[in-house]
Amino acid sequence: MVLEEASERKVYRDTDGVFYFADVPLGVYIVRGDSMVLLGQAAPDDGMKEVEPKELEEMIENAKKEKLSWDFDNDLLA
Repeated sequence: MVLEEASERKVYRDTDGVFYFADVPLGVYIVRGDSMVLLGQAAPDDGMKEVEPKELEEMIENAKKEKLSWDFDNDLLA
C-alpha cells in the first residue's frame, strides 16, 4: 500500500493523566500488506492536546529524567 501525506502520531500521557500528541509528517510511505494490523484516520478532536514534535520529545525526556532521579533521603529507607 502507498500512502500520501502520511504521518506518525506520537502520544504521551503525563502524571496528571493529560494526553499530548504530535504528528510527525512522513510524506509518501510504503507499507507491506503483511505488516499491517490496523489502519484508520486519526480524529483531530479526541480530547488530546496537540504540541510540536520537539516539545513532545522534551516532555518525554523530562519524564525519563524524573523517573531516573533518586531522592537518597527517602528512596533508600528500609
